Amino acid sequence: MSIFNYYPQISYNNITATNLLVDATILSKYLTDINKFYNYTIKEGERADMIAYDQYNDATLDWIIYLCNNIVDPYKDWILNDTDFIKYVESKYNKAAYKLTDTNDVTNIQYYYYKGLPSDSIETINSYNYTISYFTFTQLGSPGGWVPKSIWDYEVEINESKRDIKLLKSNYINNFKQQFKDLFING
Repeated sequence: MSIFNYYPQISYNNITATNLLVDATILSKYLTDINKFYNYTIKEGERADMIAYDQYNDATLDWIIYLCNNIVDPYKDWILNDTDFIKYVESKYNKAAYKLTDTNDVTNIQYYYYKGLPSDSIETINSYNYTISYFTFTQLGSPGGWVPKSIWDYEVEINESKRDIKLLKSNYINNFKQQFKDLFING
């Protein structure tokens, strides 16, 4: 069943529509109980409906996966497969993906990060929890220990950060659906 079946209907100019503005804040307590979830790593090309079918025997429960992982727009917030990722990056930067890896071309540098000097401890390296721009890097005289992060690597990190999600344990699904339904009926 789609998440929208739980939302109340409203009438506007004699047209019935789903009221998406209903507040779903009671779910925040439910979602913070880590004992109700387990970690899951999305496989290449795997979609939420596929995971819902594999984990809950119901592909229409993909909305629970989205909701539990704060995924508002599955087209932007879900990890892209390799083909779609390359298309996305090439479209965003109007450049062939392989060219975005070349940090010898300053237009392909997203930022500089501190990788460290041979004399640095891990703690020292980790204390540099910020990045600097190409402009700052050059103004500082190309300081040692700072290395460029290519646009490609930056975009890959963002995409890969979407791979690890949390899934609601199967024995909580019916209770979760009921609480969500009650929110809209009684809320």
